[in-house]
Order: sequence, then C-alpha cells, then structure tokens
Amino acid sequence: MVEQKSISIVSSSNEAFVPHLATLFLSLLTTKQTHTTFHFYVIDDNISLRSKFLLNRTVGEYNARISYVTIDPTEFSGAVESDRIPQTAYYRISIPNLLKETKRAIYMDCDMITLEDIEALWEVDLGDQLLGAVEDAGFHNRLEKMGIESETDLYFNSGLMVMNLEKWREEKITEQVLDFIENNPEKLRFHDQDALNAILHDRWLELDPRWNAQTYMMLQEVEHPTIQGQLKWDEARENPAVIHFCGHAKPWNADSDHPFREHYFDIREKTFFPMKKETKLL
Repeated sequence: MVEQKSISIVSSSNEAFVPHLATLFLSLLTTKQTHTTFHFYVIDDNISLRSKFLLNRTVGEYNARISYVTIDPTEFSGAVESDRIPQTAYYRISIPNLLKETKRAIYMDCDMITLEDIEALWEVDLGDQLLGAVEDAGFHNRLEKMGIESETDLYFNSGLMVMNLEKWREEKITEQVLDFIENNPEKLRFHDQDALNAILHDRWLELDPRWNAQTYMMLQEVEHPTIQGQLKWDEARENPAVIHFCGHAKPWNADSDHPFREHYFDIREKTFFPMKKETKLL
C-alpha cells in the first residue's frame, strides 16, 4: 500500500492576485502523484467570499483542501512598500507563527506555476539549515550593501522557500526579521527579501535553480558570474520544475515575451478564473 503524503503549501494573496493563485494551485495539483494530498494555506489579505468560493471550486476535484489564515497587518505597518511589492509580500515572514502545529511548509509566490511533481522539493533534507531556497538571479550584492557580515555573498530569492517551521519558532526568526525591518527601513530595497537574507544569511540550503526558474534566467537577461553557475542555469532553462514570473514579464501582461506565457494560460483556462490573452491586468 502506497503511503499517503500530505504537503503543506503556503501563499499570500490579496483580491487582485487570486486568479494567479488559482493557476499556481492547479499546476501543483495536476502534476502531483495520485497518493499525495495538498493542504494549501492562504494568508488572506481581504479576499472576497466570491473569490474564495471560486478558488475552492478550482481545487475541489482534487485531493486538496484550503485553509484561510489572517494576519494582524499592524505588525507590518512600518514596512517599506512599492507599486510592485505590496505589504502582503511581507506576510510570509509570519508563517511559522501562523502554522503553529506544522513542522515544515513550502512557501510559494502567486506568480509561479509548477511543471513537475513537487514531492522531491518537499522531501529535501535541510539538515541544520532553516530553509531551502534558490539563489536570486539579480546579483545585487545585497548583503554587502546592507552592511551584513557573512561567510558567503549568497543571497536567496524569497519567492520559494522550503521552511523548517519548527526551527524558526525555536530560534524566533520571525521576531528577528521583524526587528530588522523596524530598525533598518532605509536598507530594504528588496523589501521582505532583504530582511530575510539579513537574518538568514549562511543558514539556508541552496537549491537547484530549476526549482525557482526566475525571469532573468529564463529570458537570458543576466549572466551568472561563475561558469558552474551558468551551466546550472542553462540546464534549468532547458528543464525547469517551477517557473517564477518575477519582475516585468508577467504572462498576463499584454507585452510579456516569457517563453512559458502560453503554458500559464493553458492552466489558467482550467481554473474558474479564465481570461482573454489580450487583456492586460493592472
């Protein structure tokens, strides 16, 4: 008899991003093993009842359930925001304290789709590390610019994180990150991602870039500074497992030239949030 596996996925969404969240969830459900169940946790930033109903219907035919969790937004009242990165993006920092009974979770941004079963990512051995993540493809030398002393200059993209929630709680990582946000607002060019890296540098497991194939990499807009890194990027571009539509080339934007734009629409059409490809969402 095959062992039943339950995977915990956490995402944070406001009303505008629910269609993209539905697309992510459906991509996860249509690539999973039959015996795997998903427990989706949605950090709910004023999502309407209608959108929740449609999101629940989207996953309803599969072995999955959704829990909506709320957060106290005043915790993030001093957080630096921008047009592209709303306060909602910071909510991932509180995941360990929101899911008190959960030992491990995968956090995923709404602007992602999966192309293969995510079970291998769920099973990754984190050892003593607090999370697994993929190096950010921007190479901004952020640790140095934030004045963080570290063993390496590796800086992760916070769009996908395999999180050891138990260890986060033990070491009060959430509280440390929130404290950094409050005391260093001028350093947060990349918002929550900067704050997470400032606290978790040298304490995360570097994952293969195919698990967070970022736009810079997919569109070959940036070269990796090392030969070995570039080879990994080339392999990931040929065989990505998770596409991250970060940055400018969102597939729902009319001018997007992302190679997986059509793939996004193929999945979205099967959700309860279909749209015309010519439409550009703000």
